[in-house]
Amino acid sequence: MTSELLNSLRQNDTRVLSGLISAVENGDDTISETLNSLFPHSRDSVRIGITGPPGAGKSTLIDKLIVQIRAEDGTVGVVSVDPTSFFSGGALLGDRVRMNRHSLDPAVYVRSMGSRGHTGGLARLTHQVADVIASTGKDYIIVETVGVGQAETEIVLNVDIVVVVFVPESGDEIQIMKAGPMEVGDIFVINKADRAGADRISQLLQDYMSDSSGQREFVPQIILTEATEGKGIEQLWAQCRTLMAELQQSGTIRKRRNEQYLSRVRNAVHDELAARFWNSDRESVLMKQIDGMRERHLSPYEAADQLVNELG
Repeated sequence: MTSELLNSLRQNDTRVLSGLISAVENGDDTISETLNSLFPHSRDSVRIGITGPPGAGKSTLIDKLIVQIRAEDGTVGVVSVDPTSFFSGGALLGDRVRMNRHSLDPAVYVRSMGSRGHTGGLARLTHQVADVIASTGKDYIIVETVGVGQAETEIVLNVDIVVVVFVPESGDEIQIMKAGPMEVGDIFVINKADRAGADRISQLLQDYMSDSSGQREFVPQIILTEATEGKGIEQLWAQCRTLMAELQQSGTIRKRRNEQYLSRVRNAVHDELAARFWNSDRESVLMKQIDGMRERHLSPYEAADQLVNELG
C-alpha cells in the first residue's frame, strides 16, 4: 500500500474508500496486501455493535447516535448488515437510506452490506470492511446486524461493546429469553418505549440480569428510548462512553480485542487450508473415488480422514 492511498483515506476520499470496500466484498485477489497494510492503521477506532429483532428501530437509533457523536466533533463509520437478496446477492433493506441526511458530512461514512446467507447475523467480511473504514481515522465504527434470529453472538467477535435493542411488543418476551443476545449484551435498550409493555419488558430484563449477575463481570444498564423523537439517545450515548472507559480501565477491552484477534487468525487459517486443500486436482480425485467410497460404506468422516491422510 502506498502512502498516497492511506492519505486519500485519511482525507475522506469516498471514491477510494468505496472502491476498496467493493474489492473486499467481491473477494478481489489483489486486496489482501492492501488489507494487511491497512490493519495497523485500523486499531484505534472504538467499535460498537447494535443488534436486535427486525422492527426494533436499530437504524433510527444509529441515525440519532450519529447526531450525538457529531455534536461532540467525533467521526463515525457505519457498517449496516442487511439480509441478502436471493436474486441479486446485494443488501435487501438498504438501511443507509435511513441515514442519508449524513451523506454530505465528510466525518460520517455509511455502508450497507448483504449478509450473503452467513448464519452469524454478520456478513462474512464485515470485520474487514470495518478495518477499511477504521483506517480512515474514524473515532467510532458502528456495526448493525441483521437481527433475524441467527446466532447473534458472533457480533462479540467484531466489536468492543454490544448494544441489544428490544421493543415492548409481547413477541419480544420470547426473544429476550434466548441466551445468545442476552449473554453478549453490554447495554440493553428498550426502544419505542412510549408503547404499552415497555415497563414489563424492562422488568423481565432486570430479573434476568439479577439471576445471571454471578456470571457477569458487570450488570448491563437498561435504557428506555424513543429514537424517532430522540428521547433517551443522549443517555444511551453517555452510557456507551462510560462503559468503554470502565472496560478500558479494567483491561476488559484489551482482553476482548485479543480474543477477537485469535478468532480472526483461526478463521483465516481455516479458510487458507480449505482453499489449498480443495483445489481442482483434489476435487477430480474425489469425484473418481466417491462411488467406491460409498460402496465400501465409508462414512463421510472416514472419507475425509482418508483424503487428509493422503496429503502425507
